[in-house]
Amino acid sequence: MTDPTPAAPRPHGLRARRAALALLLLGITLAFGAAARLAMRGGTTPPRVSGGDAVVGLEAHLDRSSVLRGSDGLVRVELVLRGGEGSGKSTPRVPTDLVVVLDRSGSMDGQPITLALAAVRELIAGLGDGDRFALVSYASDVTLDIALEAASPGARGRWSHRIASVVASGGTHMASGLDLGHAVLAEAVTAGQVPRLIVISDGLANQGDYSLEGLRSRAGRARAGEYVLSAVGIGDGFDETVMSALADSGTGNFYYLPDLQRLAGVFADEFAAARETVARAMSVRIAPGAGVRVAGAGGYPLEPEDGAVRFHPGDLFAGQERRVWLTLHAPTESIGDVSLGEIQVEFATPGGEHHRVVLAALPQLACVADDADYYASFDADRYQRANLRESVGELKKSVARKLASGRQTEAVAELDAYRARSEGEQLRAFGQVQKEEARAVEELRDTVSAPAAAAPAVRNKLGKQLFESGRDDQRAGAKR
Repeated sequence: MTDPTPAAPRPHGLRARRAALALLLLGITLAFGAAARLAMRGGTTPPRVSGGDAVVGLEAHLDRSSVLRGSDGLVRVELVLRGGEGSGKSTPRVPTDLVVVLDRSGSMDGQPITLALAAVRELIAGLGDGDRFALVSYASDVTLDIALEAASPGARGRWSHRIASVVASGGTHMASGLDLGHAVLAEAVTAGQVPRLIVISDGLANQGDYSLEGLRSRAGRARAGEYVLSAVGIGDGFDETVMSALADSGTGNFYYLPDLQRLAGVFADEFAAARETVARAMSVRIAPGAGVRVAGAGGYPLEPEDGAVRFHPGDLFAGQERRVWLTLHAPTESIGDVSLGEIQVEFATPGGEHHRVVLAALPQLACVADDADYYASFDADRYQRANLRESVGELKKSVARKLASGRQTEAVAELDAYRARSEGEQLRAFGQVQKEEARAVEELRDTVSAPAAAAPAVRNKLGKQLFESGRDDQRAGAKR
């Protein structure tokens, strides 16, 4: 795509030769420095710790093993959560109780309601033996269109007829839809069944308690019930802030469905994950060491708790591997070892048993005074993964917000600033820029800076796509 940013003027004559020579000398210096630092590492294994039980395995790795005295103390921890008890055909199938909460308000009229009903039919098509289904729909009112019932040929026929009668009109009382959806699952608790609630909406609530905090609180009831609430944003006019907040509070996934082409297969993964669930309602508690601050956990909301923080990544299916990057800031006032703290994960099995696994100590970190020692401690593979997943994921979400509000120039400037900062650090640490990240950022810049991206319809859709993509980047493995 065409880059609208004016090209910088090229130096000429002696100035050009001097600039080229200076760059060459800088490159040679950095390359030798990086080679020396690589030699200093001596092929040692990066700091890691592991633990867990037969249901959930837990590992933590650092992207660097030291911080620089007087710096911001940034260090990133790759937290790996693995589902045990086998995978694939050897995994016992767990039946699902699926409740769909469908927005049929006036703002959904036209293509949105057509997409939404197609999504419901797709969900029903994925039901199997032992699964149960219910449909709640809301506008100004709320109704239980289909009571929770086991999937069967006769039931599917009745469901299809009822779904065909749904029309969009009226206001948007989302709170009442969430309330009834939770109530249906609360009344239907059955040992061995995995409950799941999926909200399909444009997120444009305007009646009842439609505050973002109120809707988040309602979605959070899924956590108390130890089940997952996922959210599906329909069409190009939905509010991604509301819909992603529902998914965060409900510990589920967030999907953007702009058209029917995207629909195929999306929910098959939701069902497959539910049916192979080994750990429900996972909760991760980070107790940081003295002076350590937890700044982020893969974009999950952080809840303070008696000097610790907690986040909720939802369920884990058999054989699943989820990676969450924790962003920490360690104290850098004095030289020496730094204790980063401990992590524990709490969860329930499908049968209702509660477990806890603990990493009593995160990998050891050191505060050093020498730049060479600091950059020598970077682990190239994990550093790149941290950038590609956590940093670029967060960048996409930030750029998406700017683009959606018409601030294309600011979005491009943010991309340029990120690229300059990241490449500078990589040159110091490795003597070269890692190609995969550079390519990802360049492609993102080309897309965002294209003249077409300034058109309201294009930037709106692109903003939603980038927001979902960035969220998924940060939560590697959350979607099957």
